[in-house]
Amino acid sequence: MSKQKDFDMNLLRVFVSVCQTGSFTKAAEELDLTQSSVSNAIRRLKASLGNELFVRAGRGIEMTNYGKSLFKQVEPSVMLLTSAIEETETFDPSTSKRTFSVYALESVLPQLQMRLKALLQGSHITVTLRELPSNEEDIIDALILEKVDLVLDVMNPRLASLRSMVVSEDQICCIARSDHPRIKNNRIDRDTFFAEEHAFLNVRRFKQTLTDYLAEEVLPHRKMGSEHTSMMGMMACVAQSDFIGINSVRLISQYKERFGLQLLEVPFPVRSTKVHMIWSTKFENNKANQWLRQLIIAAEQG
Repeated sequence: MSKQKDFDMNLLRVFVSVCQTGSFTKAAEELDLTQSSVSNAIRRLKASLGNELFVRAGRGIEMTNYGKSLFKQVEPSVMLLTSAIEETETFDPSTSKRTFSVYALESVLPQLQMRLKALLQGSHITVTLRELPSNEEDIIDALILEKVDLVLDVMNPRLASLRSMVVSEDQICCIARSDHPRIKNNRIDRDTFFAEEHAFLNVRRFKQTLTDYLAEEVLPHRKMGSEHTSMMGMMACVAQSDFIGINSVRLISQYKERFGLQLLEVPFPVRSTKVHMIWSTKFENNKANQWLRQLIIAAEQG
């Protein structure tokens, strides 16, 4: 009993943060502590429990089996307590001058920016949209370390420290310039599609082209005319060449006239893309984050 009375519950918050971030340094940043304070807290927790919690793995750390078991047991309660504390914070959107930061997909950015501008008219609140990093770890770190308030992404991280919901869907389409010599009347058949040279859109996080990622079949070889990591860059290239490409219906619908493009139905089965809104569990009941989530839903579904 005396051991329980002397136990410092704050050590569990540090432990959970180290587990979630996978780093003493990142945990220190999240908790606004020094790295030595985090290291000392983990040493104290280890001494109190009598078991190793982490082991070195290359340049980083990994949880031991005991550490994994402890994390699984205490993480929900620690996050619930953090969320309860966050819930007590006041937030009045009519008087707030807060700036929010949101990571968003390239295909989402232009339309979302316009809709947010309309919804925020007369408000002193600012919502800054930033393009998603290409590295999955950077996106998760940004949420956990509170560098961004929300993320809009096609990939949904399955982590206990994050929550998500689908706020919209998008389709992909084939594009070609309006005066393409072999493609007319906004139509393209399968044979023509695979005979043409392509502007490839490579998504680093998928480690393949957008076309291959969303196709419901293994596709034949296509001739590469150019290669891009930006949807807008690929769109500009197609507009000035005889290359064809695969891009977002949502994005192309906004720019096809400006770029002089045909929007064509993809001549083989493809999946739609779901846009997930993702936030940190600790902000589940935070008034400001709840308000921002409702704003994004209104903008995405409006």
